[in-house]
Parts: sequence; structure tokens; C-alpha cells
Amino acid sequence: MRLMHTRLPDFYQKVIDAGKKLRPETEVTITGLENMQTAKLASLRVGRVEEEVLELTEQNPRIKKVEVVILPRVPETIHTVIIKGIEEDGSCPKAIMESMFCTMPGEEVALENVGTVEDRRIAID
Repeated sequence: MRLMHTRLPDFYQKVIDAGKKLRPETEVTITGLENMQTAKLASLRVGRVEEEVLELTEQNPRIKKVEVVILPRVPETIHTVIIKGIEEDGSCPKAIMESMFCTMPGEEVALENVGTVEDRRIAID
């Protein structure tokens, strides 16, 4: 069971490490889980978020900041993870949306002034 879940502090560190892998000066911020003292996250989803952070920084060498915003989609179970690559001028040419299963304003708040949004979340039927 331990290999299936990632502890919350480990999630933070994995995302920060992914954002700084290519360029250590890249600023990485994670918001949305500040009120959670402890949690376990699905390791497969954590890995996907790591890969998507790395994808954003690989595709655009002008990215200076990566913002990861986690918002409740289905409270207490499914959260939306928004990964944004911010350029030096403050513009955001691309964002990726992913689902995170976690045992917490809508997406529009975190997506204001974003050029393109790729919605990779699972469908809610």
C-alpha cells in the first residue's frame, strides 16, 4: 500500500524538483492545499503532475516560474491540478489541467489571462 501513495510533503518536493530540473533558477509555487496538515496522494497522479511540470519547462525555455494550483473538483475526493508556465513578462502561454485524487473558487480564478488551456482531466459523468 505504501508504494501506491505519496505523502503530502513528498509531493511538494517532487513538484519543486521537476520544475527546477532543467533550470534551477525557476521559481515553483504550489497553492491550494495550505489547510491540509497531512494527506496521501495517488502516486500515479503525482508522477503525471511531475511529468507535466517538466513538459512545460522543456517546451518553452522562456519559462521563469511554474505555478501549480490545486482546486477541489469533487470535494474530499477529486481535485483539479492546474500547472502554468509563466514567462518573465508575466504572460502564460500554456497551462495543463490534471486530476489529483486526494482524501478540499473554481478553475476560472487560476486560469485568468492564460493563452491556451489543455484540459487533461477525467470526465465526470
